[in-house]
Amino acid sequence: TGSIEKGQEVTLDATKTYILTGKIVVKDGGVLTIPAGTVIEGTKGTASYIAVSQGGKINVNGTAAKPVIMTSGLAKKAAGDWGGLVICGKATINRDNGKTATATSEVAELTYGGTTDNDNSGSITFLRIEYAGAAYNSEKEFNGISFFGVGSGTKVENVQAIQGADDGFEFFGGTVNTSNMISIGTEDDQFDWTEGWRGTNTNWYGRLDFGKGNR
Repeated sequence: TGSIEKGQEVTLDATKTYILTGKIVVKDGGVLTIPAGTVIEGTKGTASYIAVSQGGKINVNGTAAKPVIMTSGLAKKAAGDWGGLVICGKATINRDNGKTATATSEVAELTYGGTTDNDNSGSITFLRIEYAGAAYNSEKEFNGISFFGVGSGTKVENVQAIQGADDGFEFFGGTVNTSNMISIGTEDDQFDWTEGWRGTNTNWYGRLDFGKGNR
């Protein structure tokens, strides 16, 4: 738990398992790098999540053979065991009929949006997110990954969300492009977008677990 401040570059050690007991916030000018094969286990429900502020960067450098895994650290794993990943960028959003240039994320309470459509929040490749998310109400929810105003300079490909308590992936405006995204068995939408997301996507795959009310 803690924060990565401006000018700090933190690289995790793939030989260790990290236990997430609270929030990690990558602040403006900070960088978090997660090497291939790293495992991060969340244990405190929605109190534990990773958030990237505007101007911060996260580099998830997984490979096909050694993906980065963010999962539950509880003995009996279940959806909602931790909060998930939140990324906030400076790309445009269409909120309040375009009258609002920036807004505050519904979880993590960070500013997002702006006018920089090619904004770069880092790179995410070969990441698996398990048992994340939560729905407080219809206006406040954690997802596997929540993209708030994330720009097209951000790389997102080969990512999987499994057994989440709300959406697998949700986009709140922005222009980020994604490819090879898999969402399986989340309790709400496999993929969701709002506020005028204008990115492209290729090779999205979603699978329902019937009886959970997902779609």
